[in-house]
Amino acid sequence: MAMILEAFVGKLFDNLSEFIWGDISIMRDVQDELKQFQRRIERLSGYLESAEQKRHDDRTINNWVVELKDVMYDAEDIIERCMIEGRILLENHPSTLAVRDTSSSFYSPSFLKFKHEIGKKIKELNDRLKEINKDRSKLAALKYTRQSALEGRVNTRQTFPSVIKSDIVGAKIQEATQSLVELLIKEDNKKYRVLGIVGMGGIGKTTLASSIYNDERIKKNFSIHVWACVSKEFSEIKLLKDIIRGAGGEYKEDETKAELVPRLSSILSKRFFIVLDDIWRTELWEDLLRIAFENATANGKIVITTRCINVAKNMRAEIHPVDKMDDDSGWDLLRKKVFGDDEEEEGEISTLREIGVKIVEKCDGLPLAIKAIAGVLRSKKKSTIGWNMVLESDAWSMSRLEEELPGALFLSYDDLPSDLKQCFLYCSLFPEDYPMNRDELIRYWVAEGFVRRTQGDTIMEDLAEDFCRELIGRNLLQPCVFLADLSDLAGNCCTMHDLLRSLAHFLIRDESIFLGDHEQSPHTNPLSKLRRLSIVNTGERLEVPDVIKQQKCLRTFLVWNSYETKMVENELFKKLRFLRVMDLSGTRLESLPDSVGDLLHLRYLNVSETEIKELPESIGCLVNLQILNLARCRSLHTLPKAITKLCNLRCLRLEGTSLTHMPNGIGKLKDLNHLEGFVIGHDDRRDDEGCDVKELQSLSQLRFLEIRSLERAQPSGALVLANSRCLRTLFLNGEEPSIYSEETIQRNDKIYNELSPQSTHLQELWICDFFGTGFPSWMMSPSLGVSFPNLTTIVLFHCKSCPQLPPLGLLPHLKSLEISRADSIKTIGPEFLGPRASSAA
Repeated sequence: MAMILEAFVGKLFDNLSEFIWGDISIMRDVQDELKQFQRRIERLSGYLESAEQKRHDDRTINNWVVELKDVMYDAEDIIERCMIEGRILLENHPSTLAVRDTSSSFYSPSFLKFKHEIGKKIKELNDRLKEINKDRSKLAALKYTRQSALEGRVNTRQTFPSVIKSDIVGAKIQEATQSLVELLIKEDNKKYRVLGIVGMGGIGKTTLASSIYNDERIKKNFSIHVWACVSKEFSEIKLLKDIIRGAGGEYKEDETKAELVPRLSSILSKRFFIVLDDIWRTELWEDLLRIAFENATANGKIVITTRCINVAKNMRAEIHPVDKMDDDSGWDLLRKKVFGDDEEEEGEISTLREIGVKIVEKCDGLPLAIKAIAGVLRSKKKSTIGWNMVLESDAWSMSRLEEELPGALFLSYDDLPSDLKQCFLYCSLFPEDYPMNRDELIRYWVAEGFVRRTQGDTIMEDLAEDFCRELIGRNLLQPCVFLADLSDLAGNCCTMHDLLRSLAHFLIRDESIFLGDHEQSPHTNPLSKLRRLSIVNTGERLEVPDVIKQQKCLRTFLVWNSYETKMVENELFKKLRFLRVMDLSGTRLESLPDSVGDLLHLRYLNVSETEIKELPESIGCLVNLQILNLARCRSLHTLPKAITKLCNLRCLRLEGTSLTHMPNGIGKLKDLNHLEGFVIGHDDRRDDEGCDVKELQSLSQLRFLEIRSLERAQPSGALVLANSRCLRTLFLNGEEPSIYSEETIQRNDKIYNELSPQSTHLQELWICDFFGTGFPSWMMSPSLGVSFPNLTTIVLFHCKSCPQLPPLGLLPHLKSLEISRADSIKTIGPEFLGPRASSAA
């Protein structure tokens, strides 16, 4: 993603201040060089807003920005490297850096070498920055803005609501939905019928398709409903698996195309309705899907969306063209997106209608453009002055924008605060139409440094969640229509429209690259250094293009749909030593080389759903690591002891692994806010290794906690979760004992009573495979509703010996309650509503 200078400068200043005044004391001459560098950056920061705005229309300014960004990146890399090596030196020679004196006689030879290298590198940065400042004076178009990039940051919190309304407005789309649904539910003798929704990008094809897909008549007339995103970069295997899974079928992970096609045919045993969204090539139909549908057991209907009318014709589809919105429908959409259903603002709305219609006209009837501009207007004062500023903005006519990209989309990007610009651009590193998991997305943003550290109970992930909410509210990201109801923002996935993704690719082209299937060489500005690489289908050996290895400055490496990748060469990580984010999930890697320990800058490591059997001890060298995702690594049985050295770890995911135990010392990782798959004890009861629940007492930052094998815990007499006062999600999992002894059952009761979560923020609670004599006392309390006022979801699974349910009726916001295999509960009486209801009965 492209660095946004304003946002980056603030983060760089934080690092500089920590380096200059932190524990790693350095001699005065180096401090002076650093302070001079800091002052130069601060003087330049007043020009950054102007530079970012004008770089896309002025090649000279763009080249100046590229050079400045390179210095910024290099400065952060050097400062961080020095901090890491300085801390190592401090640990090895604690007395060396503790002396704060200008005389070199107090310092060890290792420190003097360290200090000399720092001074040399900082001086080189200063010289480069001095030349850049000289060049800046020759750029008359750059304007100095009074507000430095280091000053106040926009507070974006609570700007946008938590519910996003449906985009279905206007008589045309409602009439089209009505007529097309009637056509699709009509009985006929054909094996299948294809309906093609055709139109240009951003015109509303997917919106119409989702309106049809969610229609109650479709749900009633078809037993199988599947929505599949295809896109330019589709994988045949993944698409087949998506449709099979959506139809309720199963498959083996290693099945080939030849095996999956007949499996799909057999799964379609009942009347089916399938949407294939965003098809670009006819080969998809002829080589992959046509035979599967022709051999299906049942009949069905298929809806496709495509920009290419020839694709629809070649699939012998009945074609429904989607036209641009007329001004009245466009105004209705704009008004709904800006004001919602607020009738009290009707007077204010009517005064803005004339300007609003002009804005709709500039959007050229494209719903995507109208929604994006609505996101801009929602952040402005609802006045004629504020709306006129949007109408007359220069961003509408950014001259170097690619022809297919409406100016409205650039304007909606240009209006974002600098923090949000970085987050938006980063989303383009995902494959087209990829359902981005919001929890994972915010972890990326935090690891990349887009979110500044916070004070109080708010953590960086909370701010990142607000960023995600705002991008959705601004219509720059959208909830997945095929995974969740349109009105439900709680759905945990979102997507990026392909036109917005193309805009982001245009804006990041100098620094970041997305290589699709079989693409080998990045095409970039020769003055630029590539910092981020996202690549599809890397083949059996994990490799990156030679030009990136030669530059040695890659920060982000994301791998997608690389199911055949088994090997990573040991030398690769030595050439990519500045990596901060690495995602190798879904590959077939069986191990990581020891050289992974050389990635001292690494914050994010995802090797989930791989065949990894063990992690190297060198993992303990990754002192900056914040996220470690090992989820569903089913061949992983142990973790190295060195994992307890990861002092900055914030998220550890272990669910779906085969871990026999965890190393003692997890409680030392005090920044953990997400711990999933925490294993108690050891599979071999004769083995003393393993963690007990008491390790959790020191983890006060936890928001998400999943515990496994709770029956192996030992009572301690203390309230285990008393300090986790911000806990939101809690999973408590046991295992059925082979022998039911009185001692085992009593110990189980004590363990669950001692867990006693004290968080009023708790929203979700799961208790699975619990074999005590009754639910824990903190659940049976008459003050349950006061203790857990925000609890919305409870799942009680296989609590076979509990004779009575807790008074769950006291919970004021409970929305979802699932109880299964509760063998000892015979009736549910008034006690469910609490002691008062019970006594009254």
